[in-house]
Amino acid sequence: MQKIIWLLLGGLVIVVGLGLVPLHQTTMIKATVAKTLPNGAQFVPSECWFTNTTNLSVSCGWLHTAPPQTGAPSAFRLPVVIMRHAGLGHQPDPLVYLAGGPGSAAWLDKDGVENHWLAWFEQKYAMKRDLILFDQRGTGMSEPALGCQAYRDLSASVLSNPGTPTDNARRYLEVSQQCQEQLTQAKQPLNELGTHLSAQDVNDLLTLLDYQQSNLLGVSYGTRLALEIQRRFPERVRSLTLDSLYPLGEHLLRDWPELLNNSLQRLFQYCTADERCLLENGDIEARYHALMAQLRTTPLRIPVADLQLGNLQELQLNDEILLAMLFDAQYNSHQLKYLPSFIRHLQEGRIDLAREYINNYLYHQFDAAFREPVFWAVECSDNPAISRDSMVAKVDTYPHLRYYLPADYDMCSVWNKNRQHPGLQVSAERLTVPSLILSGEDDPITPAAWAAKAATKQFAEDSTYLFRFSGIAHSVLDNKPCASDLFIGFINDPAQRPRADCRLDKPQD
Repeated sequence: MQKIIWLLLGGLVIVVGLGLVPLHQTTMIKATVAKTLPNGAQFVPSECWFTNTTNLSVSCGWLHTAPPQTGAPSAFRLPVVIMRHAGLGHQPDPLVYLAGGPGSAAWLDKDGVENHWLAWFEQKYAMKRDLILFDQRGTGMSEPALGCQAYRDLSASVLSNPGTPTDNARRYLEVSQQCQEQLTQAKQPLNELGTHLSAQDVNDLLTLLDYQQSNLLGVSYGTRLALEIQRRFPERVRSLTLDSLYPLGEHLLRDWPELLNNSLQRLFQYCTADERCLLENGDIEARYHALMAQLRTTPLRIPVADLQLGNLQELQLNDEILLAMLFDAQYNSHQLKYLPSFIRHLQEGRIDLAREYINNYLYHQFDAAFREPVFWAVECSDNPAISRDSMVAKVDTYPHLRYYLPADYDMCSVWNKNRQHPGLQVSAERLTVPSLILSGEDDPITPAAWAAKAATKQFAEDSTYLFRFSGIAHSVLDNKPCASDLFIGFINDPAQRPRADCRLDKPQD
């Protein structure tokens, strides 16, 4: 999630003997009729909604989630795609991909499968396993997909006419209340969202597809879902691959001030330590504070009508939006070296040289694929409530950010009015299931320190393999080629620490 209100979380994640599979084959999943479990969960095979232009065997269907109570209708219908390994050495335990968010899609629409997942599976074919993809409740192609256009309209309003951070937080809270009321009046299943429910969906899906064990690949929030599946259904899990770990016990909303502060310090420290950056940009921290003061009183007016983002014609770039842009940009690996120049170009009025970061940020704000109601409902269900006093104390730790962090910003009072789930629990026992943990040293939202702490306290040492990569930010598998070799080696033999030659990765310019 990459939004002006700072809550940013998300991410995605050598063809070896493709076997004798006819070109363009999409097949019905094992059973040609619907199958139902005693709890009411049902899987219905269907025609695929995309074109398979590869040699892969691919099949599709829909998971109707277990009804909330006996006799009630299913709350959600989730799209499912299965890519089958048909080569030598095929293993019976599939890989299940768990998307980030919460609230982000797994990109199972026509473009997402055709332009990403088919190639992804071909590149990972050496793992010798089927791949199971699905959209989580309320996201992507799931039905119902829970979202409100009002969030996109608010983005256009705030970006073209920004108020103070307190004003903007109030406007966001009001839109959220309207959205929650709108969905409630439409009888949408807001109370049927939560990591514990998605874990049940995965268990039901594996049962319906006749798989006994599985390997879980989670990215960002998907790592938290993987851990909950392991806690609730340990017999289902052969291995865990956790990319950009969001561990149980950490709390994004509680720790947001620290994450935001760390992103700025990382930027300043990079330029202080880099001779070329110092030569080109001087004291970047001083430049940053001067630019923030300038933008607070005189925002930059930047035409953006050509981006075709709703009715947004002009961006008024003020200090709060710049802070959001700097955090947003750090999601992408190898960006630290360019951000000092971005600050300098803005200070010098060179908008043409700053356009890339501006445009990328704006596209994120209007990403209709992200479902804010799902994000808030799941985060507020999973995590313990935060008292106002503790939030004030946390914000006061960073006086230079206090202006941008309204302490009364309580979204969980909107999205978790009827809290029933006690939240996710950290087990007192260490996980012994084989676990591969991948983290980027420059990750702003699921920091490497979280992964290191969890690996030490929550995982058994002899079955856990932690890899930390310098220069890499969020979603390691998407940004570090040798991490794919580590992943495939681990999947094929979880009992051995995987190896890969990262020296072969091309250095970034």
